[in-house]
Amino acid sequence: MLDILKVTAKEGVKFVEKHDFVKIYTHYDADGITSGAILATSLARMGKDFQVRFLKGLNESVEFDDDLIILSDMGSGYPDVVSNIESDVIIVDHHIPVGKFEKENLVHINPHLSGLDGTYELSASGTAYVFANVLGDNRDLAGLALVGAMGDKQKMIGGNAEILRDGLSFGCLELRRGLSLHSIKLREALIYSIEPFLDFYKKEDELDEFLNDVGLDGDRNVDDLSDEELYRLSNAIALRLLKLNAYTGVFKDMMGRGIVLKGELIRNAVTMCDVVNACGRISACSVGFALCLKDSRFLNRAFDIWKRYTIEILEKVERFREDVREGFCIRYIVVENDTVSPLATIISRYLYPDKPFIAVSVKGERAKVSARSNDRINVNMAEVMQKASEKVGGRGGGHSVAAGAIIPAKKVEEFISEVDRLCCSQG
Repeated sequence: MLDILKVTAKEGVKFVEKHDFVKIYTHYDADGITSGAILATSLARMGKDFQVRFLKGLNESVEFDDDLIILSDMGSGYPDVVSNIESDVIIVDHHIPVGKFEKENLVHINPHLSGLDGTYELSASGTAYVFANVLGDNRDLAGLALVGAMGDKQKMIGGNAEILRDGLSFGCLELRRGLSLHSIKLREALIYSIEPFLDFYKKEDELDEFLNDVGLDGDRNVDDLSDEELYRLSNAIALRLLKLNAYTGVFKDMMGRGIVLKGELIRNAVTMCDVVNACGRISACSVGFALCLKDSRFLNRAFDIWKRYTIEILEKVERFREDVREGFCIRYIVVENDTVSPLATIISRYLYPDKPFIAVSVKGERAKVSARSNDRINVNMAEVMQKASEKVGGRGGGHSVAAGAIIPAKKVEEFISEVDRLCCSQG
């Protein structure tokens, strides 16, 4: 399945071989940070010098003046920006390509261009893994590729399944029975769980009742639970998610097999994903990146960041969940100068999964939009974000179930109205 993508990736090798220095621009989330780490590690093993810079997107003002540029987890939706870069460019992305690139010295490595599904079956880190293994034998990076896929809520199918098999046969991964919970005390794992979101934060009485009903000691480590105890816990969590009205797809994500990262500083793949993502979200990308490069000096700091970030997100859910508004075919929320992407994910997956959800954060003259859907809602959010944002003088795109946009702040209401109209016309 990945062989078609490798054909394009081999074109990128020619660019790498003719340059001594490579500048990597990558996204700031878990998929972007792991992608950057995979590319950086593979280049270092070739003896290439490199520099990594983390961006929130190509809408930022950047001067591209190096001989070889790699755009990681970005670029496919910005043909105008990329076409104006004079340098040799390699795009390593999984977002839906938009428009036409007017550029000859470009290699565009994207699963969508090779007949693969970049929304569920191969992330940017997976695409970077394919490229890395054309540059050399880098199968030991399979774990990082899957961490990035988990960060983008992908499934272990298609290209991701191939990478998982690579990691298992190489010996850097193993599978274990279990739940999608952190390897910490059970009480803390349930309180601080965001994926799945269990809504136990500041609800100690509910948590005590839950643990009592399932017959488990909250001070035990999750990894120490027996198969029978995990079975009881799984059933109890499933019932709680049903009561929350959670999107049914989360059950497959949560239960079954856990991935153990035998070669990484954090062995639990769920924990590794959440810690790296937290580092990126609070602009400590270099800490998450160092973790992916196995620099143990940053481990304690990374865990501190994860806990602070998790509490911040749980506080926001508690604060904003009552402010959700309803349109004809969407639900939405508008906040002032706040991070909305993780908020949109939790609310759309666990509280209101029946309609597309739009979260807008207004800051100064611009507003940032995060849009979420799921595979049971027949709406392509990437297309909706692109069309609605262009109508109000902004820019948007992404995936069918997770997309975003940047729009003028004064156009928020008009934008929301247009999104609602487009979702109604698709649904």
